[in-house]
Amino acid sequence: MTPEKRVQNKIIEYLAELSKTEPLFYERRQAGGFSYKKGIPDIYFVYNGQHIEVEIKAPGGQLSSMQEKFKEMCEKKNILWCCVSSLDEFIEQFSQL
Repeated sequence: MTPEKRVQNKIIEYLAELSKTEPLFYERRQAGGFSYKKGIPDIYFVYNGQHIEVEIKAPGGQLSSMQEKFKEMCEKKNILWCCVSSLDEFIEQFSQL
């Protein structure tokens, strides 16, 4: 299992637990799946009506050019986007919403 997949699993577990008590919907995107497109983040969730895209990278990992383009599109359209490499980093970013 890759480092990114481990972090992804921890974030999904965290969101699953949180969705029991909070207004939260989440989805994990599967690379290579039927509707998968390069550059789209690994997870998205909607919290209290706000859509958030989450890219997961190993520590020191770099965004691909397609991921950079998706990030820029999110910024232009006022969609929240973040890139994290740990559950703690995700919780820190998420707590600022």
